[in-house]
Order: sequence, then structure tokens, then C-alpha cells
Amino acid sequence: MLRNRIVAALVAVLGAPCLFCATEALAPKIDKQKLETYVRYAEGFSPEVKISIDDPAPSPFTGYYRVLVHLTAGAHQLDRLYYATQDGQELINGSIWKLNESPFVDTLEHLSSEGPSFGPPNARVTIVVFSDFECPYCRALAKTLRDKIPQKYPTDVRVVFKDFPIDSIHKWARAASEAAHCLASQKPGAFWAFHDWIFEHQQEVNETNLRDHALAFTKQQNLDVVAVSSCMANHVTAQEVSRSQQSGAALQILQTPTIFVNGRTISGAIPWQTLDNVIKIELNRPKEIIAGSAEKCCEVGIPTLAK
Repeated sequence: MLRNRIVAALVAVLGAPCLFCATEALAPKIDKQKLETYVRYAEGFSPEVKISIDDPAPSPFTGYYRVLVHLTAGAHQLDRLYYATQDGQELINGSIWKLNESPFVDTLEHLSSEGPSFGPPNARVTIVVFSDFECPYCRALAKTLRDKIPQKYPTDVRVVFKDFPIDSIHKWARAASEAAHCLASQKPGAFWAFHDWIFEHQQEVNETNLRDHALAFTKQQNLDVVAVSSCMANHVTAQEVSRSQQSGAALQILQTPTIFVNGRTISGAIPWQTLDNVIKIELNRPKEIIAGSAEKCCEVGIPTLAK
């Protein structure tokens, strides 16, 4: 009887997960002021950088919580991701890896693959590129992607375009993004035609003639000029561009171009040989891992004491 009572007691305890798991289910409480002071010191952020901190949120990693820190310096905004431990007393600045999952699982959970794309939807490799139509290094990478990917990887790679206009240094990039999506609303393929055209003629475009160039291109494509003109004038696609830009900021993008190759972050106009090697790594990824130094031009400026 004693043995049965002991077993019954153990079953009662083990069968009541709330006794032990309630604290695990609750996100930790953090001292945001203390955390801001610590992060400012550790990262070396200048005094003019304004910092706001979200409440801890669930992450893909048991016992760790996402803490998103929003940085603002003048017109520049940037989000930094940290992980808090269950007790809220330790902060991880870096990546957490599970050996049977993609090392980029957290990025993949927050990286949308919606948007203008080329390549098959079921491709083994997805490249998501955040780009700015006024950025010269984006032009170089765009040519690499458009020329090389369909030629070498017509069935294995899909490329998705995301808008990330940097308004503080590029005066017509946002308007160009809106125009591209206005054209796409007429005919999806027109987006890529305009994408190729505007990068090729980038040096001829400025903030005063962008609209005329876009409408002239619309006419060349035999699309509805009046409809595209109205779309541009009324900023019909502005929210689409802003959503893309905000998603890039949440992924801690610092510069354009930035690409994600199956979640792997690569910044700058990398040469084809480098990109080709990264694609091969993904195509030869070990089966047990579930999928999930470049030039730079256009950077989000969040000042630190070091720069």
C-alpha cells in the first residue's frame, strides 16, 4: 500500500504540469531601463541614439525569449534582436542553433517570401533580396541575379524582390518602388521589365524626372498609362513598399543590397562566384539539417562611439 501511495503521489505531481511549467509558459519580466543602459554601454551607442524595447516574446528556442530593441537616430531606424533567458537576467547577443534545424530558423520564421519573384515556387533555394532602385551596388547585384540565376539554376533557385528604399540618402528610390508595383498591378511581368530598365538607366533618373520615365516606360509596355499615372499620383502601392521596408528593418538590415539565401544573411554586392558557392552549399546541405566581406554602399546609420 505504501508503494502504491508513493506511485500515486508521483503521478499526481508529474501529471500536474502547471506546478512546474507555469513559469516556463510566462515570458520573463525585464527591467527595460537597466537593459537599455546595459545595451547602450555594451554596443557603444552614441547618446543621440534613442532606444525603445519591446516586451519579451516567444522564440523557437525553449527557455529563451525574443527581445526586440528599436534604435532611432534622426531619420534612421534599426531593430536589433536579442534573446532573454527565462529569469530575465541574461541577454544573448548572437545566434542560438539547434543541430537538427537550420541555423537560420528564427530568421526564416520572420522572413516573408511574398513579392515579385522569378524561378519556380518549389525551388530548393530561395534568395530574398532587399534592394533600393537608386543604390549603385544594388544595380550590380541585380544584374548578377538576373543574368546568372536563370542561366545556371533555372529549376533550383527562386529570387524574391523586397523594397528597402533608404530615404535619407536616396531621393527617388521610394517613388521608383511605388511605380514598379503600379506597373505590376497592370501585368506582373512588367515589374521585372521595369526593374531591369531602371537599374540599367539609373544614372539618367532623378527625383524630378522619375515619373516621366516611368510613364514613358508604361507606354512602351503597351500598358494603361492613365491607370499607372493615377496609381503613382495617389501612392496606391505605398503601403506595400512600406511593409517591405519595415520587414527588412525587423530583420536588422543595415545596408542595401542585403540578400537571404535560405535564411543566410549576406550583405553587399557580392560577386557571382561567391554567390554561386553559397547556392552550392544550400544544394548540398546535409540531410539532417532541416531547411528552413562584400562591398557596401547604402547603409542605415545608427551611430556608435566607434563610428
